[in-house]
Amino acid sequence: MEYQKYLILDLETTGLDPINDRIVKLTTTSFKDDTFSEPEIKSRYFNPKTKISDESTYVHGISNSELEGYKEFKFFAKSISKYLENSHIIGFGIYNFHIPILMSEFLRAGIKFDISKINIIDLKILYERLRPRNLQNALKDFCSIDIDSFDRKTDEKSEAILELFISQQSEMSEKKISIESIFDSQNKTIDNDGFFNISESNEIFFAKGKYQNKSISVVKNEHPDYINWLLDNENISPMVKIIINYDE
Repeated sequence: MEYQKYLILDLETTGLDPINDRIVKLTTTSFKDDTFSEPEIKSRYFNPKTKISDESTYVHGISNSELEGYKEFKFFAKSISKYLENSHIIGFGIYNFHIPILMSEFLRAGIKFDISKINIIDLKILYERLRPRNLQNALKDFCSIDIDSFDRKTDEKSEAILELFISQQSEMSEKKISIESIFDSQNKTIDNDGFFNISESNEIFFAKGKYQNKSISVVKNEHPDYINWLLDNENISPMVKIIINYDE
């Protein structure tokens, strides 16, 4: 497919649930070609007709009272869908949030958005490919140590890990982050996406989203459609799906 333009996509929302939350602001920065010259910036606000979480307002500064005079997303869904078509869509983390919440908004508006007509360029995925989460890159980022391999016959690796930990502790102290707040002994995160925690009694429960603090077993019994959506969603990591299937 011949894509006509590059679009940088940014969204502000009522919360972090791509299924049930709403978009309150959509901004695109478009370029006609890969010279990325003469950008065209467009922004539009929407009335979500639901409460914006306090956490979201704190991040983007948009409150419900400011949006009272604006129309809902559904009134612009068709034109937005057409504008996004045949474009390279660029953003950070858009596979897991921006695109799913857009699809949810289109679905509520009765618009069938053909995702095959866009090319998604997720810079978070590019970043992870270019800077794999390994010890060598962590040492470069935190300690300015450039090392390609370790001498297994010495304590070089252990010494490097110690230096990394000391550097991370220093940064955590500056940012007032405690070890306990990350590695909570009461509720331990068991997947990289932070979907689930496990309690001291080894019960697995949702750590975020609409069913936060509810156990998988309860959500399976009371909201099977949500579980099926997670299992069928290509953007949900295999680890999350394994945990859901494991908790029978």
